[in-house]
Amino acid sequence: MVKRTTLLATVALPIFSLVWQPVEAAMVRPLLPLVEKSDVTKVQSEEEEIIRKKRKREDDGGGQNRRERNREAEQQQDNRQERRKKREAEGDQQQQENRQERRKKQREAEGDQQQQENRQERRKKQREAEGDLQQQENRQERRKKQREAEADQQQQENRQERRKKQREADQQQQEQNQGTWRAEDRKDQREKEADRQKQENTQKTREERRQKQRDAEADQQRRDADQQRAREERRKKQREAESNQKQDEQKARQERREKQREAEREGKRPDETAGRPRRERDKDRERIARDPSGTTDTIELPFTDGAAVLDSDKDWDNRRDRSRDELRRERKEKRRDVRVRVPESDRDAQVGWEDRDRVRYESGDRERGERRDRRPRYDERDGWRVEREIDDRTVINFDGGIIVRSDDGRRLSRRATETYYEDLPNGRIREVIVRPNGDRVVTIRNRYGDIIQRSRIDGGGREYVMYYAPEIDRDSRPTFVDPGERLPPMRLTIPVDEYIIDTSAEDDTDYRAFLDRPPVEPVERVYTLDEVKYSARIRDKVRRIDLDTITFATGSADISMNQASTLKRVADAMNEILDKDPGETFLIEGHTDAVGSDESNLVLSDERAEAVANILTDVYDIAPENLATQGYGERFLKIDTDAAEQLNRRVTIRRVTPLVKPVAMAE
Repeated sequence: MVKRTTLLATVALPIFSLVWQPVEAAMVRPLLPLVEKSDVTKVQSEEEEIIRKKRKREDDGGGQNRRERNREAEQQQDNRQERRKKREAEGDQQQQENRQERRKKQREAEGDQQQQENRQERRKKQREAEGDLQQQENRQERRKKQREAEADQQQQENRQERRKKQREADQQQQEQNQGTWRAEDRKDQREKEADRQKQENTQKTREERRQKQRDAEADQQRRDADQQRAREERRKKQREAESNQKQDEQKARQERREKQREAEREGKRPDETAGRPRRERDKDRERIARDPSGTTDTIELPFTDGAAVLDSDKDWDNRRDRSRDELRRERKEKRRDVRVRVPESDRDAQVGWEDRDRVRYESGDRERGERRDRRPRYDERDGWRVEREIDDRTVINFDGGIIVRSDDGRRLSRRATETYYEDLPNGRIREVIVRPNGDRVVTIRNRYGDIIQRSRIDGGGREYVMYYAPEIDRDSRPTFVDPGERLPPMRLTIPVDEYIIDTSAEDDTDYRAFLDRPPVEPVERVYTLDEVKYSARIRDKVRRIDLDTITFATGSADISMNQASTLKRVADAMNEILDKDPGETFLIEGHTDAVGSDESNLVLSDERAEAVANILTDVYDIAPENLATQGYGERFLKIDTDAAEQLNRRVTIRRVTPLVKPVAMAE
């Protein structure tokens, strides 16, 4: 609209005035509409000034004709229109720039306004937050003041309560003071009643004690009567047993005479086919056996022809370099300075072991091994010479004597589903026996076949250790050394019947309590199983049971089922001990009489020990890995005779757990 107004004022009106009005009228300047100052720019044109001056000259000079003036006017009008268009274009451009400038300023103003609003909003929020914080503080302050006011009120109430109680107490005290004489009368009366009641109670107590004493005397009389009847019953049974025994002995003597006559007819030795009667007791030996601590002499079994009690003493007596009397005198002199402390428990026996409470064994399958395709052969020790090999037993000549060595892996794997061997570092061998129930028996041996560790790992992964002697793995000695040689002669200080018991002696023997007893002297260190087997001095540290109810025939290791049943009470005791600690170890020793060669007797005695172990496993369900076997041939005779003797053909059991592993492991 503004552009149209400007065009009308600057172009159309001047042309119209020039055409239709007289020349004088052309000089009148058209009235232009007012325009906004911001839209039109006034310009003082030079042409207008020239036209004005020319018109004035024409008026003054008489003028020119109208046509020429009109042409000039049109020409001038065209020029003015051209200039106006140019000015309009420049004005439009200027307006555009002005509008852009205004928009820019407007946007900046809007941005400033937005920032201002943001700042105001932030200030508002800050003021609100400060107001909330102030309100929170005010509320806390009000609560604090309220609590203080309540505390003051509570204190005021407490003071009022105390004053009230004090007034009541004062009033009661006053009333009590007023009625003191009445209270004293009541007190005297109560004291008299209490004394009377006390006397009555005392009298009643005396009567009760007298009644209890009379009842106890009556019970004692009844017990004495019962004991008397029991003694009479036992005497009666004893007389009957003695009568039966005499009849049995008479019958046995008749049978032996009959067998002897039959043997004489067949040309056999009578003592090989007939049993001997029970040995007669030696009174002097029995007196010493009841208290061996009173002498340093060699203690002998308390019956006729009884050999030395200790296997280590038997070893000394068997030496060939001097007479038996000289050897016994030497031991007697050495025992004079020996002081023995009998341990109270297995742990007490191992007192003095360095860091024994911190012993922690390593699992038997802790190392990765390389599977072998056959059974291993172990290295021979220096000084050992193989004399003979029979099945899985080897007779070895060692240090002037002979021993038998067997591989118990065959006995342990009789019920196995798989047995395999693995090579471990440092020449060690691991034997793994897998049972049908998932149990694994893991045995680690050094290159000489000595057992470093044996354990049973059940299906749940729990491990029970039987032997644990890792020292021999770090100190693998090529020569076997008897550790008993470094110890003084053993001095027995407990009664013989507490050190050795026979299964045929008494029917009321507690085998579990006997086997569970600790060693009879302190144990210096953990010994390997081979050291226990081949050292009588170390083996003597623990007690033994002689299974003399099992009677082997000459040259035989067979056990009848009737004789196997005599092992039941001993086997039950062993199972009770294993229930408490499945890692216990029992050594079964086999013996022969002096008839036959040393080599054959060694092998026979080892077979007898293994036969008893198999009976304990097959009949009484004792795990074979809890049993170790060793045969000693005729080396440790019970009856000191070179003839055939039934009591020398025997098997012995010892619990050797405190010798072959730290007790702390079982606890």
